[in-house]
Amino acid sequence: MSPIRIGFVGLSTQGWAAFMLAPSLLQSPLSDQYALAAVSTSNPHSAQASAKKYSDLAKGPVKAYHSSTAHIAGDGDVDMIAIAVKATDHKAAALPVIQAGKDFFLEWPAGRGLRETREIADAARSARIRTMVGLQGRQSLVIREIKRIIVSGKIGRVLSSTVTARPAREPYYWGPYIGERNQYTATVENGATMLDIAVGHFLDSFMFTLGPFSSVSAILENQFPTAQLVDGSGSPTGVSIEQTGCSQAAISGVLKSGAVVSIHWRGGLESKHGKDGTPFIWTIDGESGSIRVESSEPGGSFLHIRDPVLYVDGQEVKLERNDGMSNTGRAWAEYANGNHGLYPTIDDAVEVKTLLEAIVGSARDACVVHL
Repeated sequence: MSPIRIGFVGLSTQGWAAFMLAPSLLQSPLSDQYALAAVSTSNPHSAQASAKKYSDLAKGPVKAYHSSTAHIAGDGDVDMIAIAVKATDHKAAALPVIQAGKDFFLEWPAGRGLRETREIADAARSARIRTMVGLQGRQSLVIREIKRIIVSGKIGRVLSSTVTARPAREPYYWGPYIGERNQYTATVENGATMLDIAVGHFLDSFMFTLGPFSSVSAILENQFPTAQLVDGSGSPTGVSIEQTGCSQAAISGVLKSGAVVSIHWRGGLESKHGKDGTPFIWTIDGESGSIRVESSEPGGSFLHIRDPVLYVDGQEVKLERNDGMSNTGRAWAEYANGNHGLYPTIDDAVEVKTLLEAIVGSARDACVVHL
């Protein structure tokens, strides 16, 4: 079978795509399933620099494109487009790809708000193309094992689930300190707040294991309306900006299974290692057993990146990680399996965004929202 020839929008010589999304494609076993054929960035200089870097890494020619994604999507030597740009640019990047009839990967949050995500999903559905969204938590071995245990009936009917989580502060995505390059995350309308990114990622993994919500209520509180900008070394620049996204998200609800849920994401806290930091604790109580998932790492709440520790009925469950791949790599591998692959699509993104909109509506109107 010929490898999938992929064109990568937003793949520069550094940044999220270069660090997290692309490397596994260039390594075995995925290097036999994918071939990086082209890159596209915002300007010709960065595009040429990226193409040179990845031509060397891929040991083959990588074409350089810039500006509109229509250019890279129109390349007959490209089968699929991966899009990893700021959330503000997701829709503008995705629609030309869909119009060209190319399958695509779109990094989370797959557009600003539910409306844009639905527009992308509707266009993709009309064009009958395959999609994958960067909700890599589903590929976590821990998440897969939790789902297997629940489906097996080992802990009986799930009665409740409680989560306490926090994002690591030091990457400086959200207040009280925000990196100069991340200023766009401070504004709700840009669709990249803590609720959109961090909580959205987790909610997809949560619903993947426990099922959808039937009702939800929420409190969203912005405890840092002013954020301090920091430079690349984390030092204050002396500049302050307005932050409109929440730093605390307390979410409660009932799942369609009847289980009662309580989730609390606590932002703005200094990252600490060990029990002192309490980064992440997730309990699932069933009629005949329980599951506990926890991490003492500062970024332990990011299940799409980190592997927490899993306990079933108080006993630690050791999972074999013998495939040598990250969650991102496993997602690429599943996509390469075609119709037999298990990976999140743009329709799954719509489901998460629908829940996030309900959470925002509940907090705004102080009411329970039924889904």
